Amino acid sequence: MRKSVWVLGVAFLVVLGFGSSAWSATPQWSWRMQVIHSTAHSNFAQTMQTAQDISKATNGRLEIKVSPNGTFSSSLEGFQACGDGVFEMHISWPVYAKGIEYAFLPLSNMGLGLDFIDKYVWMYEYGGWELMQKAFDKLNLKLLALEIWSPDVLMSNRPFKSIAEMKGRKMRTSDPRLLAKNNIAGITLPLEEVFTGFQTGSVDMAEFGDLRYNQGLGLTDIAKYGIYPDFWNTHFVTTVVVNKAAWNKLPADVQAIVEMGFKSREIQHWTKNNYLSAVAMRDLTEKKKMTFIRMDKDSFIELRKQMYQIEQEDSKKYGGLTAETYKSLYKFMEVWYPYKQMSGWWGNSLTAEQWLGFKPGTHK
Repeated sequence: MRKSVWVLGVAFLVVLGFGSSAWSATPQWSWRMQVIHSTAHSNFAQTMQTAQDISKATNGRLEIKVSPNGTFSSSLEGFQACGDGVFEMHISWPVYAKGIEYAFLPLSNMGLGLDFIDKYVWMYEYGGWELMQKAFDKLNLKLLALEIWSPDVLMSNRPFKSIAEMKGRKMRTSDPRLLAKNNIAGITLPLEEVFTGFQTGSVDMAEFGDLRYNQGLGLTDIAKYGIYPDFWNTHFVTTVVVNKAAWNKLPADVQAIVEMGFKSREIQHWTKNNYLSAVAMRDLTEKKKMTFIRMDKDSFIELRKQMYQIEQEDSKKYGGLTAETYKSLYKFMEVWYPYKQMSGWWGNSLTAEQWLGFKPGTHK
């Protein structure tokens, strides 16, 4: 069982506070890192801060130069390029590499699947991490950290309230499997083409990230509606990886600092994206720039059964690590979900107003 994120974060702070005072004027190792984000996203700034902390903790021995998406390779080729040594580190969505190992799809993207907490428990306590590393072994990459995302929002100019209303429409998504079963055309546009595809009408609706992330892509400027909940690729995962050859050149103490550095901000990635999305929703609502709606949850009961059938078909078709991943997920869910239901938060099924316990708008 892997050490918890909390323990690693505390250990990283200890390293920062008690490292040697001998500062290296010239870095012994200088790494290039391409992230999927643009400089307009908070995720980029957070990665920059982690790189700076690692430089301090190693007393200047390791320099990590962070660059935005497209600097060295396209978004769809980032993992391959990193594994080939074009650059040393990468953060992106593993699903982009499913052409090399199809298991990256269930490892990082699961329609009507696990939420944030579920995924972290599966990854760290039930073997998900080891399965993800098996997949990255095929790309010559070492897995360092996970970034599990806050809920996606569907950007649309029509107020769809059920998947049945989407029939015959075109939707930008990273996972078109469930859409196809419901007569919706799923189109997988890379990040670079999402804004243009939605603006020009190549797609009728587009999902890409949480609300704040989509705001950074400009999607909130051209959409009338934000639709929840995320059923298409629930709480998807980006990963922090490093080229194995570059990694093996580092001494053990520097390796520990790098790994602890990125792990220590896994939870902040979640908290920051969620809170900024909440602020964005408030502002967009108050300015009447967008309307937010939530789809009928009753339809998800049948859709989850359809998704299970799709997963079984994929397990049979691809076998290997894909089948192993789904088997692990199902066995974990059978243990986890009854407990999750019984121990769930006291406010489950109540309204936002009932959660508050006071009249909304009284605290300015």
